Amino acid sequence: MYVCICNALRDRDLAQAASHPDATSAAKVFQRCAARPKCGRCIPDVTEIISSVQISRDDTLNEAAE
Repeated sequence: MYVCICNALRDRDLAQAASHPDATSAAKVFQRCAARPKCGRCIPDVTEIISSVQISRDDTLNEAAE
């Protein structure tokens, strides 16, 4: 599904960029996608994707530590 229409970025593209350890903000995720937010309507969705990827990554790390 397209999340950022201005840059034609899909949820999976953004999730992949958000999975990088230094992708802690929407600006950094856009940077990893070689794009810049234009209208800004997608920023809340990108922030939500970052949170969900971080939670998933933390859960994976916790399971590995057990």
